[in-house]
Amino acid sequence: VSLYLDKFSGVCQSVLHDCKLIFLQIICDHDLFVEMPGRDPSDRNYLSSVLIQELFLTWDHDDLSQRAKAARILVVVLCKHEFDARYQKPEDKLYIAQLYFPLIGQILDEMPVFYNLNAAEKREVLIVILQIVRNLDDASAVKAWQQSIARTRLFFKLLEECLVHFEHRKPADGMLIGSSSRNPVGDAPTSPKYSDKLSPAINNYLSEASRQEVRVSNIIVISSVAHKSEKFPQGTPENGYLWQRVNSQLSSPSQPYSLREALAQAQSSRIGASAQALRESLHPILRQKLELWEENLSAAVSLQVLEISEKFSAMAASHSIATDYGKLDCLSSIIMSFFSRNQPLVFWKAFLPVFNNVFDLHGATLMARENDRFLKQVAFHLLRLAVFRNDNIRKRAVIGLQILVRSSFYFMQTARLRVMLTITLSELMSDMQVTQMKSDGTLEESGEARRLRKSLEEMADEVKSSGLLKECGLPEDALLGTPENFKENRWSWSDVKSLSGSLLLALDASLEHALLGSVMSMDRYAAAESFYKLAMAFAPVPDLHIMWLLHLCDAHQEMQSWAEAAQCAVAVAGVVMQALVARNDGVWSKDHVTALRKICPMVSSEITSEASAAEVEGYGASKLTVDSAVKYLQLANKLFSQAELYHFCASILELVIPVYKSRRAYGQLAKCHTLLTNIYESILEQESSPIPFTDATYYRVGFYGERFGKLDRKEYVYREPRDVRLGDIMEKLSHIYESRMDGNHTLHIIPDSRQVKAEELQPGVCYLQITAVDPVMEDEDLGSRRERIFSLSTGTVRARVFDRFLFDTPFTKNGKTQGGLEDQWKRRTVLQTEGSFPALVNRLLVIKSESLEFSPVENAIGMIETRTAALRNELEEPRSSEGDQLPRLQSLQRILQGSVAVQVNSGVLSVCTAFLSGEPATRLRSQELQQLIAALLEFMAVCKRAIRVHFRLIGEEDQDFHTQLVNGFQSLTAELSHYIPAILSEL
Repeated sequence: VSLYLDKFSGVCQSVLHDCKLIFLQIICDHDLFVEMPGRDPSDRNYLSSVLIQELFLTWDHDDLSQRAKAARILVVVLCKHEFDARYQKPEDKLYIAQLYFPLIGQILDEMPVFYNLNAAEKREVLIVILQIVRNLDDASAVKAWQQSIARTRLFFKLLEECLVHFEHRKPADGMLIGSSSRNPVGDAPTSPKYSDKLSPAINNYLSEASRQEVRVSNIIVISSVAHKSEKFPQGTPENGYLWQRVNSQLSSPSQPYSLREALAQAQSSRIGASAQALRESLHPILRQKLELWEENLSAAVSLQVLEISEKFSAMAASHSIATDYGKLDCLSSIIMSFFSRNQPLVFWKAFLPVFNNVFDLHGATLMARENDRFLKQVAFHLLRLAVFRNDNIRKRAVIGLQILVRSSFYFMQTARLRVMLTITLSELMSDMQVTQMKSDGTLEESGEARRLRKSLEEMADEVKSSGLLKECGLPEDALLGTPENFKENRWSWSDVKSLSGSLLLALDASLEHALLGSVMSMDRYAAAESFYKLAMAFAPVPDLHIMWLLHLCDAHQEMQSWAEAAQCAVAVAGVVMQALVARNDGVWSKDHVTALRKICPMVSSEITSEASAAEVEGYGASKLTVDSAVKYLQLANKLFSQAELYHFCASILELVIPVYKSRRAYGQLAKCHTLLTNIYESILEQESSPIPFTDATYYRVGFYGERFGKLDRKEYVYREPRDVRLGDIMEKLSHIYESRMDGNHTLHIIPDSRQVKAEELQPGVCYLQITAVDPVMEDEDLGSRRERIFSLSTGTVRARVFDRFLFDTPFTKNGKTQGGLEDQWKRRTVLQTEGSFPALVNRLLVIKSESLEFSPVENAIGMIETRTAALRNELEEPRSSEGDQLPRLQSLQRILQGSVAVQVNSGVLSVCTAFLSGEPATRLRSQELQQLIAALLEFMAVCKRAIRVHFRLIGEEDQDFHTQLVNGFQSLTAELSHYIPAILSEL
């Protein structure tokens, strides 16, 4: 043989080379081929080395037919060895594997030759490689990993090629059933490639396998390629095939008995020109048999690669091989290949213990920042598997997530893992169908979302944990074990529950947003809240937090809710500023963050490392710069100007100025100070206006009725533009909620502000109660009986941040709303909201409600004290224009006219008639009587003083009006003297 081949070594002319290949095939078919000696007595099998050399030369040949023939020869030879009854002992199989082991080395040395093969040829070469490796002992296998890091990487590249080329994907597989858009780009079509054009070599392999009746009782063709057959019993109902039952139906007279014969017949008659045509030409039972064969082959390949990877992991732990110990990229890339390929349940059952073991041995390396990309992909695929319908796979995904969390307790900040899981959950949400249509046309949570929710809940379920671990083939205390070099157990269920809760919050927010659907365009309040919940749920990831805040900002600008839009811009600036302060990178300090919180309390007061934890590949650094913070502060300044909330503008510019100072940007500083001048002038103008400035109106809205869903029996305070009246908001809310009523429900608006008893309302009717409310100043005395007509116009314009609101409801003890002064009670209701206005949303939930009651005489005293205070305020308040410190004439005239003009005397007189004459006077306590008389005397004294000041201020044109005021005052004094004789001496 050697004499013959020496004459034709290397690549010959095509005809000669073809003859040489035929010659080799004949020799290799010889019964004593394995026992043939080497050239020298010390050599191993000479023929196997010649075969490898010649085949490799042929693969690098231009002639496609010869390349295919070479691959076929190799497969046939190995197939023959595998099923030869003489070579079934382990030592025989090891000997044969060692004979062909140099082939792997040659492929690693000449990878371009392998990559130049077509897909079918690659598959045949890869089958041979797996067969060789499967029968090798550990010592021989390790040699492939000990030469150099680059060579070890190439070996794992070949393993990845195995997973790519033998992946089994059913035509119906979708994203969540099979692979996702994030799979490595490869040439894996919907149907497996090796069946596209079942090559003669693969046919031969199948036929050889099908002859071994004992070993392929379940047509485990791939037992010759990969794992032991007992590892995945194909007859189990788990994969849906009851093969024994199918076998008995194969002897149809119109169909060949075996799949092998059917395929040969199809190919000889050229029916199988394409994969689809080939499949359709088969009897349904044979088609099922082919499908099962392909699935088995794919599973076996994956299991074989998994076994090799497990050995590699153990060797890497002892540092006995050549690999990159800084990243362990061979391990991480093969794990990613497993995750990103479609795998059967049998694989996942074997995979989880290996996954656990790998993270036990190499957790510190795999959880390091250098492997963030790998971890993010693992997190994504575990969440993807957590959506699977197959409960066995879904449960293993839950355990996989717990393994990741356990590793994070020892080897990384849990905050960083939270960031990764939040990012991947966000990406998964964009891929999966969160909602589904109900029969009535409305949307509901989809099965995929429900399964994901269940998985995230189970991840934090301490009670079910040990049973789940046991079910998945791990020890019950697997999560409590401590890695090497760690003494104490760091596992914390409370931290796991916090992480799970955070992810469930993001899932709920995404689901709620999807369920709104078409309602979003009509119900802008719900749309804004939905964006807000998304922003809060994804807060651990600055990029996603900012993205949703900017969506919310845009939504507010569309609604012309300028203050709310400005708050969103401030919140974005706050996120960036927090990150900069946390890493001491910028011109701001904690004090600046505190100043920002006074504008937008939602900005966190804690400077944490969360933002730096969020520096995951593709997320983090891009937007977190001083320039981006300044950009959003300037946007907030512009929006607050549109809302006429100038005091906020001043505070924002004071945060921008330090940046320009540090950069010596004098032009920008000049612009800032010009803007500040304009802002302070606008504030002065607001304060000096005779009409009190209001930036918004506020309404309390109560929801009662099951059709309101989560809103039922809740109260909100709405912030509306200042020109929105009670009728406007009633009309707007009616329009929004009427569309949600079905045939069994109607909408009704409660016209007054009385206390609602939900249990007494009619079933089938949904009620809205809408009441105008006033914001409460920080230092305001809520127990004061005074009326609140002038409370917001007194003093200077303060920062208009409100979280308490009140409204007064008149009532009488006899059940009527209105009565005479002596019967008229007043209930003052004070509402506390969840957060303060202006907020990121237009409405805030009422979290606390308290009420006070004022008796009729307290009401009367309050009314008089209110007028007295308003007059005194006008007398004491200086004018804002420089040099002119005289009181405001116009507003003084307005208040005096409403107090002492003859035609309105009835207000004060009616109080005297009601409480100081006859029976009512006897019912008053002496203290109340004294307080009422004191209030009346003080009111008249201030009126007298105001009339004198008015005389000093007026010109000739106002003399007649002044005379009317004096006459009115004298008339009122005379009337009051009937009830309070001392008034004459007092005035």
